[in-house]
Amino acid sequence: MKNVSKFYRYATSVIPFLCVLLIAASCGKKNAGTGPVELVFWDLRTEGVGAAMIDTIISNFQAANPGIRITRSAFGNEDLRATIKPAINSGEGPDIFSYDAGAGYLGVLANTGMALDLSPYAQKYNWNSRFFDWALEKTRYEGGKLYGIANELEMLGVFYNSRMFRQNGLVPPETYDEFIAVCSALRNAGVIPMVLDDRDQWPGFHFESVWLNSFAGPQKVKDAVATRIKWTDPALASAMDRLAEFAASGLTNDQINSMGHDDANALFTTGNCAMRVTGTWVIGNFVDKMGDDVGFFYLPPGKPDIPSCPPGGLGEAVVINAKTKYPDETASFLDFLFSPESVKIWYEHSMIPSVVNVNYSSWNLAPLFREVVEEINAADTLGENIDVLMPPLVNDVTKNYVQRILAGRITGAQAMAEKQKALEEDIAAGNYTVE
Repeated sequence: MKNVSKFYRYATSVIPFLCVLLIAASCGKKNAGTGPVELVFWDLRTEGVGAAMIDTIISNFQAANPGIRITRSAFGNEDLRATIKPAINSGEGPDIFSYDAGAGYLGVLANTGMALDLSPYAQKYNWNSRFFDWALEKTRYEGGKLYGIANELEMLGVFYNSRMFRQNGLVPPETYDEFIAVCSALRNAGVIPMVLDDRDQWPGFHFESVWLNSFAGPQKVKDAVATRIKWTDPALASAMDRLAEFAASGLTNDQINSMGHDDANALFTTGNCAMRVTGTWVIGNFVDKMGDDVGFFYLPPGKPDIPSCPPGGLGEAVVINAKTKYPDETASFLDFLFSPESVKIWYEHSMIPSVVNVNYSSWNLAPLFREVVEEINAADTLGENIDVLMPPLVNDVTKNYVQRILAGRITGAQAMAEKQKALEEDIAAGNYTVE
């Protein structure tokens, strides 16, 4: 979600074809029999340290493999979602690309023959023992075949201003009642306890995932994602009511739906509020602005029988086009992206690939990032970050009803009924795979 395009509202049916033409024109034809093999890579790192990081890895790969060149183009997330299918179908798609791992995205590409089955390469490169089992499972479809490498592990939770907490004699809460007590103490001290924002709509996806996970529990959410139960389950509806209750409690900023994402981050990093619900991809930015004054905790479980299991997700899956002319060369690049040399580069840019048994003890990592890495490594599983798994219509419906939940204009039961109806329509249209 961190890479949601600024041009989201323009991602109509026209954009895919325009993007294909522009990319094809700028990249030219692939290797025509002379010179190095040219592979085209589409990813989501449009700017900043992420773009610099991936360019460094590409440069290292080309130095080690002089017979292969990588041509890279970056997209906003919504633009890439809208572009990839027509690009592959037209024959002008990339050899390798970033994409959502969920059944509404990668699952559809797998079922329609657009994504390459990577199972032979998993055996060749020993991927099954190099990556977290639960991360690999996110990219298995069609009877257990592997269609991508899950990458950029992320968690959703609460960043807090540790200086404000110390000044008010507070510590991170372990129960939801303690969380509300912390918020109340901060409000009584004249501090905005927590900033919530949803003008850009995609942050609302995260609030839904966090509150559903804390009040309905991770297993309920997993069951709904897998269609084993319906989203209209009373526990899920009740959890959304608790989100509405918190939004109306006076423990947040006013006019949540008018607050922009960047403005909310600025409110937090400048010390004008005490807590911020978002994902771990902001660690580098927050540490850069706040130093040691920023900490992180999971929103505690809302009920005693719910485990402390934060929503987690994958920022992307790295996928190979089934129509690539160079599957072996492309697979070698995919493997290099997660080689020991490259993993160090990912970590030192505050990003977490799904590689197991990484010895980062001597690497230059921010203390907060190191803490989050240790939490992920210790987890048997994570809850779901729902929007990266759900198909397009479901997400369109969700972003609208979350705003109404935050404004107190709809009940949790009504919201979940809208989600279930949209999911059934997406399944009927072939936009969501059901194993």
